[in-house]
Amino acid sequence: MKLIHPEISLPIIEDTYICYEWIIELPRAFSKYVQELFNQINGGEGNFVLSCNEQEMDISKSMDIIINPFSVNINERKIINKLYTELSQTAYNSENYLFTQNLLSEIQKYFLNLEQSSNYILEMTSEIDMIALFKALDIKLEIFADDFFEKLNQYIKILAELMKKKVIVFVNISSYFSKEQLEELIKNAAYNEVNLLFIENQQKGYSLKDTKYTIIDKDECEIC
Repeated sequence: MKLIHPEISLPIIEDTYICYEWIIELPRAFSKYVQELFNQINGGEGNFVLSCNEQEMDISKSMDIIINPFSVNINERKIINKLYTELSQTAYNSENYLFTQNLLSEIQKYFLNLEQSSNYILEMTSEIDMIALFKALDIKLEIFADDFFEKLNQYIKILAELMKKKVIVFVNISSYFSKEQLEELIKNAAYNEVNLLFIENQQKGYSLKDTKYTIIDKDECEIC
């Protein structure tokens, strides 16, 4: 996995570590690169290039960015849509196909019985959409986290497993967590086979284990 930018001589991410910390001390450069990366992750244009084994990857599909960790929601729309799609595919696989067909048949019989018990002639589609059924039942992912930090770890796991994200970007994450918590976050990312990129606007008074540092100082000099 490699992340580069044509205006930066050093790779921001390369296949060496699970976590990378990119410190951008110049405010103008910090806002420029964060905004550009944010735009690309959300489907916009930009000059960052993500690749794996020399093959360019779609940044909007492969990366996610968290600017406000308090806003993470494991049941946000994009995650629920992906969940419903995967559950729908599972419902029709070889193991569940007959059970799914029997269930849908019983649902149709139930509404036919309702029609007979009412004073109305009803019209119903011959095929029931499983995704519509999931929505009607308001199926969601269970939140098992007890606190804000565990909730973030659960979010990383879902992004990696369900959304197939390869890189998760955090902006100024060190403002919210201790060194020990950040190292636990890195271990969790390694377990879920996802790279982390911490973008910070200043150096901290400590170094994180298994993390590579790249710095753009206030004079716009690159330091590795």
